[in-house]
Amino acid sequence: MEKYAERFRTDFPRLLIFVLLVAYAFPVFAKPVSWNYLWSLRFRQSQETLFTETDNSFYVEIEGVTPDSIQLAVNSLPHNVSFVSSKKETVMIKSGNGQNEKYSAGTRITIWMKFLKTGFYKISPIDLVINGSFYQIPFNPVEVFENPKFINPQVSVSFNNLNISSKRKTAEAYEGQHIVFTVNVKYANSVKNVSWNIPEDSVFKKLREFNSSDEDFFSTEFKPIAVFDWQPLKSGNWNLPEIFVTAVSYNGTINDIKCPPISFKVHEKKSVVNEPKQESPFAYAFIESSSYDKNVSRPEAKNYDILNLIELHKKERHSIPFFNSAFKERRQIELSVGLSPSGVEPSVVFFTIMFCAVLIVLAVSVLLFIFKRKKTCAIFVSMFVTFAVFLSIYGYHLFTSRGIYAGGTMSPIPEKTAPTGVTIQAGSVVSIIRTAGGWMYIRHNDTYGWGPAAAVHIITKQGI
Repeated sequence: MEKYAERFRTDFPRLLIFVLLVAYAFPVFAKPVSWNYLWSLRFRQSQETLFTETDNSFYVEIEGVTPDSIQLAVNSLPHNVSFVSSKKETVMIKSGNGQNEKYSAGTRITIWMKFLKTGFYKISPIDLVINGSFYQIPFNPVEVFENPKFINPQVSVSFNNLNISSKRKTAEAYEGQHIVFTVNVKYANSVKNVSWNIPEDSVFKKLREFNSSDEDFFSTEFKPIAVFDWQPLKSGNWNLPEIFVTAVSYNGTINDIKCPPISFKVHEKKSVVNEPKQESPFAYAFIESSSYDKNVSRPEAKNYDILNLIELHKKERHSIPFFNSAFKERRQIELSVGLSPSGVEPSVVFFTIMFCAVLIVLAVSVLLFIFKRKKTCAIFVSMFVTFAVFLSIYGYHLFTSRGIYAGGTMSPIPEKTAPTGVTIQAGSVVSIIRTAGGWMYIRHNDTYGWGPAAAVHIITKQGI
């Protein structure tokens, strides 16, 4: 008996401390949850993209409550939406950042649902009873896409130098005309092969092929795979050359797809189109664009044109003015897609030469001042000031961040829900003022606004 009494006297204080700690910690979970806090919560989708005919999960994390203190009820769901299951579990919830980062105990509620059809859905809030009090936690609107396992790859054709909609079945051209078009694919994990049949009495060549590797992410956008140049040599009725694409779907099956047929009425070439007058490169030295007739219908620049324009802009920047063909080639592309002239790109080489010249004139001015050649010194000082001012202006344009806009609108604020602003034609040169997250504050002519950073292809950023 004495042995058990001694053990009790030893273990009792430890047991008492444990009971007191549990009793102290329990009120943390038992205290009522703030209504304002719960009102700020939303069920969020676990996956980046929701698909039909599969279990999609949504979750919410609530601080300061235990799973056994929560009862939930799923209300009536929209048509073509079914409830699968739910789960409650204890988790550590992170809050704050950096030095203010902390973790607190709470509950994660996960709900699985299945959607039968694609579209936008508004799901009713989930009813919760927490420690005897009633609450509701809503869902954000969700968009559901077709399950990739059931989607076959699709192919489309877009024309680079003709104002032809992809939905049109017929088009017109003249004999000998270069018809540049891009073959695009979507709902494909990868592209294995691209082949074609060349019609007689025509010239056909592949200009560019894009890399197509396996992609783990789902996308609803068409992506270019190849660019072709077709030149019919005789008038009459033609069909676009047959293009065959071998693509792998998301479920692993291999599909052979033929590009949609487009008929062409090819006319005789009666006259030669006059070439645009040669312009001096200094005519647009410090301007980005000038106004054209807005009522004239012009074709839009495609991905292939934009990529070429970027390369030509960069080539022009690193070449000597008047001694390269980049300016002429770029101007031809801009005119072919209806763009206003963007002016001559400032040359890094020319800036370097002028900088060295300014240093030489400065050095000569100093020597003349030392040897007291006042009149000659005054002339060289005037030359130095003139060159320095010109170099400053030229350098400002050289080191300004610039890019080519892929097309779309500028918004007054960097938000997707912002009201629509000014429309910018695809291929236009814009100045980049600053970057914030996935947005860029840009200037086009005398108009300022925000545009998606992904839509701006950088020519130069903060320098060379």
